[in-house]
Amino acid sequence: MYYSWVEINLNILRENINIIRENLSHNCQILLPLKANAYGHGLEPMAKAAHEFGIEWLGLATLREALEIKAYVPEARILVLGPCVADDVKALCVHRITPIIVDLENALQLNDAAREMHKKLKCHIKVDTGMGRIGFNSEKNLNDIYKATQLSNLEIEGLMSHYAGSDSEDIRSSIGQLDRFKRVSKFLRERDVNIPLKHISNSGGFLNIAHSDFDMVRPGILLYGGLLSVDGKVRKGIRTKPMLMWKTNVTFVKEVFPGQSIGYGSTFIVKKHTKIATVEVGYGDGFLRMLGNKGQILIRGDKFPVVGRISMDQTTVDIGLHSSISVGDEVVLIGKQGFNEITINEIAEQMNTIPYEVYTLISDRVERQYMFNGERVHKFVFSNFGLMAEAILK
Repeated sequence: MYYSWVEINLNILRENINIIRENLSHNCQILLPLKANAYGHGLEPMAKAAHEFGIEWLGLATLREALEIKAYVPEARILVLGPCVADDVKALCVHRITPIIVDLENALQLNDAAREMHKKLKCHIKVDTGMGRIGFNSEKNLNDIYKATQLSNLEIEGLMSHYAGSDSEDIRSSIGQLDRFKRVSKFLRERDVNIPLKHISNSGGFLNIAHSDFDMVRPGILLYGGLLSVDGKVRKGIRTKPMLMWKTNVTFVKEVFPGQSIGYGSTFIVKKHTKIATVEVGYGDGFLRMLGNKGQILIRGDKFPVVGRISMDQTTVDIGLHSSISVGDEVVLIGKQGFNEITINEIAEQMNTIPYEVYTLISDRVERQYMFNGERVHKFVFSNFGLMAEAILK
């Protein structure tokens, strides 16, 4: 049986966590974003692994994602990064999940719902310092922010914002965001409001913006190993590694001759006598059509060009007339094979997008396989992940 799969190395996750941890002060916590199926890496195993490896907070986009995580890791501290509403408060309280507050109306709704339950709901205040999405306006809504901190059934344990361009070459706008965030914090301190957790830094902020760690950082793509190995403007020599490799198999090999067409729409016409290998992956798996006649794959350690349009389930590559490649050979779409490598950043550039999107486009039908110490971890092991973590920690 042929299929496409990804291999996720949990040893590398732990190494990446340690690299980040070593560059933080002792009291600074880490939040790992697990949005969108843990950036395509698989929600349950990544949540359990991150928790066992000492990650203090897990970040999810929606309450639905958060509730799924709580089923896997009941003791995890979870922050919902998107807005919640009054109807969500019962689930938030019962499962001890922390929402964000995005404006005063939202705060009042959550407070009223918590009061009806005779509960005090822990929350983080989201401040818009320049991203332009959700959150209190950092300059026009200061009094609203203060009013939210005074509501009787909300416990404000966090103040947060989000950088819009901290990974850009020009970080002046991010410096402006940091200044606005500091002013909000100062405004609250002057009114005797002391919030335990302040956080603004994503991966770019961690690398490039000085004095930006505060009490917690959220270095998502950096922990997943999806950033280029370049020195940050503040932190030098940070080298996290990708934990994900995407693989498949050769399913068919045939000779073709000049004038023959390959694939839908006949977008590739054979120019010389050669061999075409068909591999088991397509846009239905997240290997998108825009990689047709552009992308490359690895077989037996050598790179070969994708030719013709990519189909829903299959892709064709030119392997050359004298190649000994045969059916069943392993194919690497992202990762290393022999002395060659195809990085997530190469794929993203060819798709005219960013590594985040490449990861999250890998579809659910692509099997996730988890590795540690060079061996595959079978799914049943995740029911007692502590034992597996002990093996990795040794």
